[in-house]
Order: sequence, then C-alpha cells, then structure tokens
Amino acid sequence: MNKRVVFIILVAVIAGSLLPGCKKSEESGIQTIVVGTSNDYPPLCYLDADGNLVGFEKDLLDAIDEKLPQYRFKYEVLEFKNILASLEAGRLDIAAHNYGINEERQQKYLFSEEGYLADHSYIVVPGTVEGISSFDDLRGKTISVPPASGWAYTVESYNAEHTDNPIIINYYESTPDVLITNLLTGVVDATLLTESDVKLANTFWGTSFKTVGEPIGNLEEARYVYQKNAVELQKAVDQVLRELKASGELEAITKKAVDDFFANAAG
Repeated sequence: MNKRVVFIILVAVIAGSLLPGCKKSEESGIQTIVVGTSNDYPPLCYLDADGNLVGFEKDLLDAIDEKLPQYRFKYEVLEFKNILASLEAGRLDIAAHNYGINEERQQKYLFSEEGYLADHSYIVVPGTVEGISSFDDLRGKTISVPPASGWAYTVESYNAEHTDNPIIINYYESTPDVLITNLLTGVVDATLLTESDVKLANTFWGTSFKTVGEPIGNLEEARYVYQKNAVELQKAVDQVLRELKASGELEAITKKAVDDFFANAAG
C-alpha cells in the first residue's frame, strides 16, 4: 500500500471521529448520546457543592439511560439560549430543559411524544403588587422572560395581536438572582414562572412573590427535543418514559429531586 493511500485512509478515519451527534463504538456497539442542558435552573438542573451537574433532568435521564443499553448518555452543559441552536447544528442529540411545544419549534425539531413534567405557568409579581391579573393589565408595562423560551413565545404572540400598546419585554439571559433583583426593585413589573419556581424563589431567596390570575395556556408536559431525523432515539426514550410513569418511578424521581434540593437549600 503506497503512502498516498495510507494518508487518505488516515484522513477519513480522523474526519469520521470528529462528526457531531450520535457516535457508535465499534467494539461495544453502544451509541454515545450527547444531551444538552444547563446548570442554572434548580431543582431541574444545577451544580452541587462539588460542581457536579445534578437535579431532576439529570436524575430522570440517568434512569432512562440505565434502561437503554444500546445508548450511553453524555451531558453537555450550555447556556439555555444556546441549547436548541446546538441541537440544530448537530452538536447535540437531545435537548433537555423543561421544553414546551410550539409551532415554530416543531418546524425545526422533533419532540418526544411522551411528556415527563407538568406544571402551570402564571404571571408572577411581588406580594405587595395589586392590579395585575392578566396580560391585558401588563400592556405598556415590562415583563421579564428568558429569550427563545416558551414564555417568550407566549408574550411575543400576545404582542403580535396587540401592537397598539404591547407589553414591553425584558429578556434576561443571566442567573435567576438577576431576575429576582429586577422584580423586587421595580426594574420589571412581572415575570412568568411556574408554581414550583415561585416556591423556589420564596424559599431560597426569601422573597414573597405570588402568582396572579389564571394559568397561562394549557397544562402541558415538558418534552425532550431531538434532531428531526432521530425517530429511533425518540421512540426508545418514549417507551422508557411510559414504563417509568406506569411503575411510579417517574413520580418518585421527581419528588426525590425536589426534596433533595430544598433540604440542601434549607441546610
């Protein structure tokens, strides 16, 4: 075999090892699945005292991984705003961050058919604030939501139908304490959170936030997000989710993750 042929083979091998997405070990036949999440949304995903990724998202994904011997999950911690972009670019196989479905996202990604976490979202204001109970009450006022989130999409959709006096949107991209400070000091008038988020803020930061009005939208379960062609992976994970629900394991994992976080926060 001449040197040119050897060189071409080596280039091909190296290039193949650098391809993004699912990677299969020829020896074990196991595919490495790269899961993207963040570390600043407790109790779903955050870092413990030793700097390890913990929380409900990882606990559940670890349980799913154990039941899928053909896969090995590897976690990639990213800023929330970059997770879906990384999925679209092929650097991730699963995006896991309490994602809800909307029409815009469905055009780009494949969602799990089986949900895994459900919680209503509400308008949230400081405990002393009165007179706000709906989006109509926020027209001309400022609401803070994460960019590229389901909450942002909801407010943006409302503004598209009320262009004469829309809600002013403040997109926060940093840690939750910035949002809390802005809400407490009046930089923003309201935000959108779940009941669990409000409990978290009031327990961990000593605030007195409250939910107001009716839930925003329908109660929908969070979904994992995949690349459009990842049907086999999606179906495998969906099957495990159904099994975890039926056995009661999903409920137990959820309760333990939440209890562990608040116990550590109180301590």
